[in-house]
Formats: sequence, C-alpha cells, structure tokens
Amino acid sequence: MTFQVLAQADRSRILLLPQSGSKVLFEGYLRLKDMPQGPRAFKFLVKKDDEAERFLPPEDALRMLRKAGAIYLARGDAPMEKKFIELLDSYQLGHRFVQVCNHCLGERKVTYVEQNAITYKGRRICENCAAAELLREADFRGLGRAAKAHLARILKKRRCLDDVVGLLSLQRLEPELTRFDIIPASKAEPTLPLETIALPKPFKEILQKRLTRLLPVQSRSVKAGLLEGRNQLVVSATATGKSLVGEMAGIKNLLENKGKLLFLVPLVALANQKYDQLSAYRELGFQTSIRIGVSRIRLGKGRNIPQSLQADIIAGTYEGIDQVIRTKKSLGKVGTVVIDEVHMLEDAERGHRLAGMIARLKNAAPNAQFIFLSATVGNPAALAKRLGATLVEYEVRPVPIERHLIFSSGPEKRKLLRQLSKEAQALTSSTGYRGQTIIFTNSRKNCYNLADAIPGAAAYHAGLQYPERKRIEELFGQGKIHTVVTTAALAAGVDFPASQVVFESLAMGIEWLNVHEFNQMLGRAGRPGYHDKGLVYILAEPGRRFSSGRGESEDEMALALLNGQMEDVAPEFSEAQQQEEVLANAVAAHSRAELERLHALTLGLDDLNSTLASLENASLLKGIVPTRLGEAAAAHFLAPEQVESIVRSLGKGESPAEVAVKLESFEALYLKYAERISTKLHMQISQRALHGSFLDLLSSADLRELDGKLQRYCLDFARDFLRCTCKEAPYCGCLQKSISLKILDLRAEGKSPEEIIGYFSDRYGMYAYQGDLINWLDQMVRYLEAIESVARVLGREKAAKEAAERKKRVEGE
Repeated sequence: MTFQVLAQADRSRILLLPQSGSKVLFEGYLRLKDMPQGPRAFKFLVKKDDEAERFLPPEDALRMLRKAGAIYLARGDAPMEKKFIELLDSYQLGHRFVQVCNHCLGERKVTYVEQNAITYKGRRICENCAAAELLREADFRGLGRAAKAHLARILKKRRCLDDVVGLLSLQRLEPELTRFDIIPASKAEPTLPLETIALPKPFKEILQKRLTRLLPVQSRSVKAGLLEGRNQLVVSATATGKSLVGEMAGIKNLLENKGKLLFLVPLVALANQKYDQLSAYRELGFQTSIRIGVSRIRLGKGRNIPQSLQADIIAGTYEGIDQVIRTKKSLGKVGTVVIDEVHMLEDAERGHRLAGMIARLKNAAPNAQFIFLSATVGNPAALAKRLGATLVEYEVRPVPIERHLIFSSGPEKRKLLRQLSKEAQALTSSTGYRGQTIIFTNSRKNCYNLADAIPGAAAYHAGLQYPERKRIEELFGQGKIHTVVTTAALAAGVDFPASQVVFESLAMGIEWLNVHEFNQMLGRAGRPGYHDKGLVYILAEPGRRFSSGRGESEDEMALALLNGQMEDVAPEFSEAQQQEEVLANAVAAHSRAELERLHALTLGLDDLNSTLASLENASLLKGIVPTRLGEAAAAHFLAPEQVESIVRSLGKGESPAEVAVKLESFEALYLKYAERISTKLHMQISQRALHGSFLDLLSSADLRELDGKLQRYCLDFARDFLRCTCKEAPYCGCLQKSISLKILDLRAEGKSPEEIIGYFSDRYGMYAYQGDLINWLDQMVRYLEAIESVARVLGREKAAKEAAERKKRVEGE
C-alpha cells in the first residue's frame, strides 16, 4: 500500500499521520530521546479509530517512515522540529515542508493548502474550516443567510479570516472591508456651452452667473427637443441638474408669452425651498407665488408669502394646484408644468391624486409643455409612454458613490455614528467644502436621541415648525451644522448638499424601505461642485425585525436593497381612490367626451361606467354631472365614505367638532416618562401615549407600583379621557376622539399650540411636537370647512354656522 506521512512537532513529541490518499490511517505520537549519536526514537503511541491507545515498539515508527512514499513536515515547535529532522537525516530519510490547515490538523485530518490560503490567527486555514468558523461567528451575532453570503464573498476576496471577524466585532472597519461597491461617476460626455443654447438673452445672462456649460442631463434634454416644446420625462440621479431642465423650459416659454410656469412638488418643505429658488427670476420682471394650502392656524407674525394665481411663476404642492382645479378656479394661461418626484404616482396614499391632477392639468392646459422629473424610476420608457412624454435618461451620477455595509447594534452603533460624522467633517473636498452628513433613522425619538449623542448635530423632522426647519437648512448650507439626523419619511424633503449619508435604520416607521425610497435617500450623498465623491454607510442591525417580528431582518433587507431592482411604475388604486378621481374629473369636465378623455389620461383607473354608477348611488353624481354634494366633496378632497360619514353624523345631530374628529383624530401624543415607567415595572412601555402597552397599564394592577407623580399622571388621564362604556374600550376609538375634542376646546379658549402642549405636559406628563399639532389643527380647519359646505348642501344651516364659528376659533385670532 502506498502512503505518505505528515509530521508536526509540538513541545514534547512528534505527531505522525500516515495517509493513504486523503484518508488518515491512524494517529501516531513519537517521543525522542537524546543519545550520544543524536536524537533517537524512544516511545511510539498509536491511536486508531475507536480502539484504545497502545504503545508500539519505537522501531515500528522508523519502519513506517522508511516505507512511506513521502514525509511531509508541517511547521510546529521549532526545537522539537529540529531534533526530528536530525533523526530523519541520520537515517537518510528525505522530507519537505508543506502548508496544512491547522484547524483540520487539530481534528487529525490533513488538508494541504497553498501559499494564497486564508489566514487565521497567524496560520493558514482551508476554505471549509474558514467558512465554518465564519458561520459560527455569524450565527452568534444573529446574521441571516444573505449577510452570511456577503461575508463569505468578502473572505474569499480578502483571504484573512481575522479581518472579516474583526469587521463583525467592529475592530477592523477599513474601507476595503466595509465597501460593498462603487457606483462610478459619469464618464466625460460632451455637453453644450450655454452660449450656444437658444435661450432669450435676459434669461441667458442670469444663467451665466451660475454656469458656462450645461450638465450632461441638461444637454441631453436640449438635444431631445426641450426648447422646441416637447414633453419630457427626465430620469436622472439626485444633484444632476434636473430642476434646471424644467426652469429652462418654463422661463423660455414665459419670455415668449406662452404662459406661466407651474413647478409642482410633493412636500410643503420642497415647495417652500423651490419658491425661494424661483424667486431669483424676479429680476426678469416675473411675479412668484406659492400654492401649498398654507397653514390657516394663526400664530402671530408669520411669513408673508404671495399666493396669487395671477403670478407668472407658481411653486406648489400637487394638492395645492389640484384644489384650484377642483373648485373650478382658473389657473390662467399655463405654458409649462414641471412635476418633480413623479414616481410618487406609486404612493399608496397620494398617488391617485397626482395621477388625477396630471390628467386635469393636461385637460385645463392642453398647449402647455409638461416636464416630469424623477431620480429613480423602474422601466422609465414605459412610464414615459404612459405620460405621453419623450424619455431623457441619464443613468450615471456626476460624482461617484461608495456604498458601505456594516453590521452593528446598540451602543456600538452610536459610537460608529459619532466616528463617521467626525471623519466626514475632517475631510475637505478639492473645491474646499468640508464634509457633512445626513443620518436617516426611523422615528422622531431617535432623531433627538442620536442628535444629542453627536456633537454639532441637529434633529430635523416633519414635527418641526417651518421656521425651525428653515433655520436648520440654512445653518447646514452655511456649514455651521455638520450633521442632520432626519426621519426616512421626510427623505424627499431634505435637500442638503451632504457628502455622506448614513442609514441608522432601513425602516420608515415600522415598515422597511423599498428599493426606490432607498435609492432616493442614498442619492443625497455627494453633490457636483461640492464633493469629490459621496459616501453611503448602512448600519444594519442583525436580527432586527418589525411587524411583530415577522419578515426579513435588517441585515437581510440591507443586502436586498443594495442588490435590488426597481419595479415598473404601474399605479393601482383602490375603489375609493378611483371614485375620488373620477368625481374630480367630472367637476373639471364639461361633457361626456371630455370626461372620457380625462379618464383615459388618468393613470390607474379602471372601468368608468361602474365608477360613475357607484358615485351616483352615493348621490355625488347625477349621470355625469356632479351634484352640489359631489362638488363639495371634490373641492375638499373627500372620499365617498367620508362624505357618507359627515352626512350620517350630521343627521344624528352630532356637532361639527365631533364630526371632524371622527374623520381624523389627534394621536401624536407621547409619554415624557415612558423609560422611567418601563424601568420601574420591568416591562416595555411604548413612548406613544395611545399605544396598547400604555392603555393596558391604565387598567392593570401594575399601576400601583408607580411612584406618586407617575401614578397621578396615569390616573388623571384615565379619569378625564377613558369614560366610555364601549365593550371594546379602550380600543374603540372614543379615547382618541375625546382627546381631540379637548384639544379643540383648548384652542377655542384661545390657547396657542405651545400652551395646549403645556396643558397635556403639566396634567398628564405627555407631550406633542408643535409641527404635528399645528398640522392637525390645520386639517381640522379644512374638515370643518368641508363640513360647513356639506351642511349647507343638506340645508342644515345651524350646523353650517356652528362649523364656520368653530373653524374661526381653531384658526385663532
């Protein structure tokens, strides 16, 4: 039988493993004894399978070595190894050194490895053992299958298990280890000099203060017929210059007397920002205004913003302009409509209104040029066709983006955030700009907690009032704030020139981001002219789940998003949403043919006749003509079921305030002392005051365990608001309505939002964000206005008058 022997020395003996092929025949341990003629075999211990250990004559070891086809030496204890080599030499037995996997050798298996083998703790290790060791470490940290595969790819490339394990323990965060990929910058592409563009001279002179050549996407748009009036869908990453495409068309059309420019965005924050930017064209003699459904809540001296429909340039939200059409007001002569973030067509709550508004604008301004803008769209060619637009696509970014993935959780994540923010701030780009960071998290509470943990950081979310948001934007723009911590829900409204984006969470509330939202957010990293590259860090928490612990974990979602492909924009709307849009179309239409044309123009609508029949059954249409009730519903963006609720409640004699809070109650109340209560009771109590964990506590014996102050807060809250006798109480909705009515009463007494929040803080240990409360009060004004309109249609003048009076009190002096 042909065999070879592998030998390795330890401090007291030599391990001998005879092999036939890949099979180890037995384990042998040879002890040496120093003799005058040199080291000699002294004892030979043998272990074979399950047999007991036994000593054989030492001569048997020598006989085996002589018969071996080859003797291989794996590095071991140097002094003992030297003695063994002397023994071999004395018997003229040849040998050579080999590399073996020490993990396999520890289990008395032999796996030969090459020079490029994976290293671990200073020694080479085979692929299987390295994978098994990495798997053990990944399992210990709760990583999912996708994350394990990702680490395996890093290991295969890096060839050092210590580095990959160090990445998991956050001991080694080298860019080469954390980098997932690099999205390259655009290759040099010929662009058009501004002087060659056929723009009116006054407009060109203003643009020459900002640029001498167009950016690539702008050049492509011009070549595709932008200045000849062609409708376009422009798809390009954030910060590539899409907005100027819309401005070039709009200002040129204005100067050529083709009509006004409407620039529409999804959020009030973006509309305010766009209004400020477009106001630069006042030097051309153009009037600028804004249509955003400005807050009706009076808070003293506020920002005086023109809202005239006669302005030449109107920045607005989708609903702000749609409301004009729904109430049959005239927009005047429209030459250009720019719709930013057109991918919002897929938004579950607002997509139907955007689709309907686009159709109604096309109907109201048939000669206008439409420019649709989006950073990321699945199958843009199909969407362009649906919108009746020419596709202008520029897929590559103006600056490269490095995407990094780090698995982390708990306190180590905050330490990482501080480190990343500090490192970004220490960098200065080739154009002289210091690095700045946007951190996305999934809750407002985290916004503040993280901002407090990072020196020089500010929290930014929708609950802040506009002046505070504006102040933070300006300070960030001036470089006086280097880090902004914001919620994912406000991602589209954060338009800062950040060099770095960090995802502290991949969720929006308790729902995972989708691929489009993720790409939209990471696109904030790196701005041309500011930064040489954009950095994106995803800090995924292994095993973190939402939705009652079901579904993918955050580490799995991170890989899914990084590798994800966007789906086509193919909106599908609910029956109620379709009814709302068909009703709004009926208000805008003057004939059956026009209504059918509007229906065909509105994306996501099904059969027209069945929807018309449903609306007629709801007394909102008569044939195709809106009833007075239907006109009121359309003007106030009421869904058919909301109209039914208002009519039914007024019929029961309920007050307008009671009707309004049925449509939407205030739920954004938070416990100031949730953590203290949780610690005291050794149970998790949500910070949300209307969450089940707190409501259950109010009727639990555990309440007695709280100290006097906390117990009093809870008892007073239960006494004042948990008074209903419903079988489902406190989950019947009465609690929310009761709180909402109390807020309206406090407002009617003349209390400011700040004083209302103070009332709940002093009596119940609860708080709310002013922005949330103002937004809700503003919505109450709009609902009371809608209730007044519906009441007048129904001939309930007393209710209409009461709604009007209540509305005034909510608006304030």
